[in-house]
Amino acid sequence: MMKYINQFTPDLIKNKVIERNKKIGQDACEIIASAIQAADPYQCVINNISNEGGVIRIGKRVVSEGEYDRIFVLGMGKASPPMAKAVIDVLKDKIEFAAIVTKDQGFLSESGYGGLLSVLIGDHPLPSTSSIEATRTILKKIPTLTSKDLVIVLISGGGSALFTLPAPGISLGDIQRMTELLLRCGADISEINTLRKRLDLVKGGGLALKLHPAQVHTLILSDVIGDPLDMIASGPTVPDSTNIEDALNIIEKYSLESELPDSILLHLKNENAGEILNSKQAGSGNRFEANHILVGSNFTSAKAAHKKALALGYNSQIISTHLTGMTKNVAEFLDGIIESEIVQNVPIQKPACLIFGGETTVKVTGSGLGGRNQDLALNMVQRLAGKEGILFISFATDGDDGPTDAAGGAVDNLLYSDGALKKLDIQKFIENNDAYHYLEQTGALIKTGATGTNVNDLVVALINM
Repeated sequence: MMKYINQFTPDLIKNKVIERNKKIGQDACEIIASAIQAADPYQCVINNISNEGGVIRIGKRVVSEGEYDRIFVLGMGKASPPMAKAVIDVLKDKIEFAAIVTKDQGFLSESGYGGLLSVLIGDHPLPSTSSIEATRTILKKIPTLTSKDLVIVLISGGGSALFTLPAPGISLGDIQRMTELLLRCGADISEINTLRKRLDLVKGGGLALKLHPAQVHTLILSDVIGDPLDMIASGPTVPDSTNIEDALNIIEKYSLESELPDSILLHLKNENAGEILNSKQAGSGNRFEANHILVGSNFTSAKAAHKKALALGYNSQIISTHLTGMTKNVAEFLDGIIESEIVQNVPIQKPACLIFGGETTVKVTGSGLGGRNQDLALNMVQRLAGKEGILFISFATDGDDGPTDAAGGAVDNLLYSDGALKKLDIQKFIENNDAYHYLEQTGALIKTGATGTNVNDLVVALINM
């Protein structure tokens, strides 16, 4: 099996707060780096595809040489470049072309890899003209397919915004407005994607319909809690498990009807009235007989963090990989667990490494800058004040927390007093959703750049009192 060296190192995580915690800080960096390396998209794909003597194995499926004439590779998501490189390295000259859309401009240097790879750039979390143009470019490259064509689709987080083609009558501005409203009100990714799928031609199995009757094999790196395949990048090749009632209930839940664009409301109401037939629903016949393989997830990273913590001498436990909820409420929950560890050695004996995975949400009411990991860290600052021997880190595994250039934040017992010395009113920063600038001014912001993977968020709390 070929070997791939992930370039993500512990030093990328370091900041002022982490460095002043010396050994516990270095240990935290090594634990998180191990988690990122375990979810390396290249290796995750390599582990699930092989080519021996013309026989191709993709997950548990085997395709012999006589069963296919041509191979095409399509990818969408933040991790699609290394995923595509892995497939190219395994299948080499058997591939007709490989085309992907991703976010980070740095991946443009991979264009032309193996003489095959075309790298296109879109935007995230809000789709853009670039996203639509990239999607159209990929679709135009696909020739008329037959049942003897093999299409390998590579899906990872961010694909919903990067790979998008709004339904007729719905503009890009309409989709941007809806996405922005859902993000601001604290809707989770499954709720956002439930609506996206009803308004887009390539989501909710739409791409699978366009690839029929080819053999479709989808390799998926999950960034959605619980790994529901139809929600990851809005499931381009997976039948939609939701329905119009689900979409309308989300609008009602967040009282969005008066704020959503008229075109979106009309489209949904027409579907509800039966005037629009959604052909992408589950059970649409053999067009959805695709091979779906989950190659990596948040749990993959959490397990690696757990293993590294044990090797470093900590008692370690994965508390949950389903951490959800508003950051303020999650901070209260986490503070309670940390307090139990400090006082009662529960759930494990100290020195302890408590590991959480998931994706929190932020209800945006202010005009500041931040992301969910930064906001969670900010809400922990006062809670951990004066509690020596604790280092708390909340980290976006893709290195991209919200609309910022940061991955998250680190909190210790001194951070609150650091802010006070600088005359920073932490409550005002919390109310203004301005975690970025508080953490930046106190040396707590973590900036790693794109990690190349995307498997939700990790929270690590090291307790060595």
